Amino acid sequence: MSTLLEQASLVLIPSGYKEDVVYSQIPTSGAGDLSFTRASNGTRINSAGLVEVCPWNLLEQSETFDNAVWSKTGVTVTANSVAAPNGTTTADTLVFGASSNEIVQSVGNLIVDQTYTLTIYLRVASGTATMYWGNIDYTTPSITVTTEWQRFTVTQQAAATTRYPKLVSSSGVTVYAWGAQLNIGSTAKPYFPTTDRLNVPRLTYQNGGGGCPSLLLEKQSTNILLYSEQVDNGAWASNNLTITANQGISPDGTQNADLLDDGTASSTQHWIYQGITFANSTAYTISFYAKYISRQYMTVNIYNGSTSQYVDYDIQNGTILGSTGDVTASITSVGNGWYRIVYTRTMAASGSPNFRIGLADDTGSETYTGSNKQVYVWGFQCEASSYVTSYINTTSASATRVADACFKTGISSLIGQSQGTIFLDFELQTPIGNDFVIGQIYNSSSPANGIYFYINSTNFLQAFVDNSGTQVNIFSPNALTQGNYKVAIAYKANDFVFYINGVQIATVTSGTVPTCNSINLIDYANGSGYMEKAEINQYALFPTRLTNAELASLTTI
Repeated sequence: MSTLLEQASLVLIPSGYKEDVVYSQIPTSGAGDLSFTRASNGTRINSAGLVEVCPWNLLEQSETFDNAVWSKTGVTVTANSVAAPNGTTTADTLVFGASSNEIVQSVGNLIVDQTYTLTIYLRVASGTATMYWGNIDYTTPSITVTTEWQRFTVTQQAAATTRYPKLVSSSGVTVYAWGAQLNIGSTAKPYFPTTDRLNVPRLTYQNGGGGCPSLLLEKQSTNILLYSEQVDNGAWASNNLTITANQGISPDGTQNADLLDDGTASSTQHWIYQGITFANSTAYTISFYAKYISRQYMTVNIYNGSTSQYVDYDIQNGTILGSTGDVTASITSVGNGWYRIVYTRTMAASGSPNFRIGLADDTGSETYTGSNKQVYVWGFQCEASSYVTSYINTTSASATRVADACFKTGISSLIGQSQGTIFLDFELQTPIGNDFVIGQIYNSSSPANGIYFYINSTNFLQAFVDNSGTQVNIFSPNALTQGNYKVAIAYKANDFVFYINGVQIATVTSGTVPTCNSINLIDYANGSGYMEKAEINQYALFPTRLTNAELASLTTI
């Protein structure tokens, strides 16, 4: 942390979090910890550069076995009765009254034949106990529990979309239990405690992983494609393609990428699609991950109810070969030879829109004679959005990721009232094209009164101060593009200044300062409308109006 940031009254540098909370570095008392909500799962890029469900622990109530989510047959639970492996008194006592009694949790939305790893911490007071832990694949392997805490690990393939991880006693025993976990993959991830698995912040890394994380905040979005990781499922139709499931290591690090082979049929097209319903006059974004094996080009084509428009993607070199019409497209490397392909188009006012995703020959033509050339694919998504959002996994039904919200109320003491500074370091991955507020301080009794940054529908950044009327409204000289931005608003009565990336944009020498008592890191129109997208690297409040030299230093990239 820089010396200048140490003068701040509140500093958020995303690093620590749990359900419902993002920790601040300043103050250390917890008074600046921000509340977080997102009533659903979400995905992020982890530090290894892999797409990961957040939270990765698929079990609920991982430390509270007395909770009703754990179904108990002949088992009694005493909560928080002994010291857990982390030193807190949060381990439970489980008493198995007779043989073959069990404690079990139902887990849905699993992927059949996907490998999962179950872990749990167990010990007994004396002697040893033979128990059974597992049942993702209809088996429950034997484990030997001793008087020392051990983390027991079982790796199994899901035999059905809903399975029942359970702990079984072969004879009446008393056992201490803590920290149950189920995660995707053949390796146990670090333990992540859960209650209802909701409201877990997403600390995401740049593609490829490494470096420092950002706090990912996104609008609500729904993936309307079914079986997003299983192109061999009957929900997908195909034409002149051989599809073989689970042949490659996907961007989530497991062997669940499907292989597409274009066969040998002559002068034909080679594609997949789903019959989904598009709304008229609505923008949709299709995205998926692809990796080159021997077929270099892929194509996406949407008929929007009026015309067909295509984009050809070079998945060997990560470039766009060509496109037609009113399409926005991109291809982005995500590591290990994988690219995320994105296609956005607005549907027409009438007609019956549809899409297809296919392979193309070395000239980019969709119609060609196959030669058994191949690609890997994974993670298909279609969302009613003018830009791509983080991946949402689906199986037999569409899935929705609820909007992220990160905020704090009742913190007047941490906000400079007569003077102060707001500093924000954020990543813009995709220009949004919709109005939204970012880095806001405001008055909860009168939300329109506040100080904040504002990204408008043409992607210009504004510094905005409202106190029963507009006091400051300064525009960036250029529209924002993809990249990193460090910005600051310093405020004092009749003394306002706006900095972007070390450069003073403008000053305002008249205006009053609103009384503020709350923070909202991302919002739309002061609390109305919908949320958009931001990746927050740092956020800080200062109780003083920093000098211009300090502002230039703080915001220099």
